[in-house]
Amino acid sequence: MRRAAVVAALLALLAALAVWLGRSERPGPRPSARKNKAAATQVTAAVEGEAPVLGVARRADVDRSGEGVVRGRIVDRDGSPVSDGRVILHCLPSGTDRSAPIDGGVVEPGPEGEFSGPGCRGIVCAELRHPTLVPRDPWVLEPNRAPVTLVAQALSRVVGQVSDGEGRAVAGAQIWVRRGADDDPAALPPFTSRNTVSDGEGFFSFARVEKPPCDPCGEASGRCEPGDARDVPTYASLMLIARAPGFRPTEKEVAVDEEDGWQIVLAPPLSPLQGTVTDAEGRAYARARVLARAHTRGYEVHQARVEAGQFSLAELGEGSYDLRVVQDGVELASSGGHVAGETVALVGQVPALGRAVTVEVVRRGSDEPVTGAVVDGGPFAGARTGAEGTVGATDVLPGTYTLGVRVRGLRSQRAQVTIPGDDAASWTGRVEVDDSP
Repeated sequence: MRRAAVVAALLALLAALAVWLGRSERPGPRPSARKNKAAATQVTAAVEGEAPVLGVARRADVDRSGEGVVRGRIVDRDGSPVSDGRVILHCLPSGTDRSAPIDGGVVEPGPEGEFSGPGCRGIVCAELRHPTLVPRDPWVLEPNRAPVTLVAQALSRVVGQVSDGEGRAVAGAQIWVRRGADDDPAALPPFTSRNTVSDGEGFFSFARVEKPPCDPCGEASGRCEPGDARDVPTYASLMLIARAPGFRPTEKEVAVDEEDGWQIVLAPPLSPLQGTVTDAEGRAYARARVLARAHTRGYEVHQARVEAGQFSLAELGEGSYDLRVVQDGVELASSGGHVAGETVALVGQVPALGRAVTVEVVRRGSDEPVTGAVVDGGPFAGARTGAEGTVGATDVLPGTYTLGVRVRGLRSQRAQVTIPGDDAASWTGRVEVDDSP
């Protein structure tokens, strides 16, 4: 009996031991995807302090699921942050040969040149849009990794100087670039801008247009091949136009690559073209201006206000000019073939008898006045409505005027008002604006 009890106890002990061993050999619960993602985030955070100073980012063992986020910091060659311009992110999906901009991938760098934007399942290429800088190397990023320092370098520049006939530097001269006489009409200037201003020592410069280094997105899409559709012709020869107060306009044809740089010498002004502007009865106009356009240089335009019926156009160049007299956008008179030093009498075809005009700005469908609306056009230039929603002007000539009205929070709107030619002393009109944003 005692032996049977001992055997039963041994069998129970063996059964309990088997159950215990079975439980200890089972694998533990598999970590969830959420925990994996958290661990990957910790790895990313741990390496952020060691960002590589390279144009192309290295691969890292971090999570690349989903689109992720790419991070970078832009500096110039001296290491100073680049805080202006824009970065456009492109994606080259894995296993494809076409790249495309990433939705929401247009970002602006912060004050220290830092930026972040959406990534993709593939290679992310960063394109820099900047007026004077271009990437030093191809900029390639990977999602969910440490910020990469990207280096930009300055575009090469063509330099010139403006001086007077005595060799003194001319500061503040306006310089424009135009196509040479025999150039391709479809050509574009080889610079990032068409105009600039000389500095205190008379120097000026233009930044050349340069293609950035080709990145994998461009290579896959064929944008790096010669003859790409974006390779438009540029000016083979240039015409520089310079104007400065106290000098006549100057033109000079130059080569794009002149070894000694561009030198522009401004000549002293010719005698002014002056005269009078009145109506047929000899009455002066209140706000008339005279415009003078060079007959052979259509881009050259001068203007002068008519004061007490007289005007004077200074700083004209060689050749003849066509004159127009306008007031509030209404042409009063025109005459051609005039040269510097001449005196001319211009007679307007519209009587110089204007009237007082008031324009009310109200909301459409009601008589509620709009306060603070800005009105431009005709006799108004930046006029702002007061508490009664009105703007006013005097000496307004008869005619139809197009007005632009801007109200904060609403879209810009346009309206026409017609001032009658009767003898009434004043006239009041109304402009209605919609509330649509």
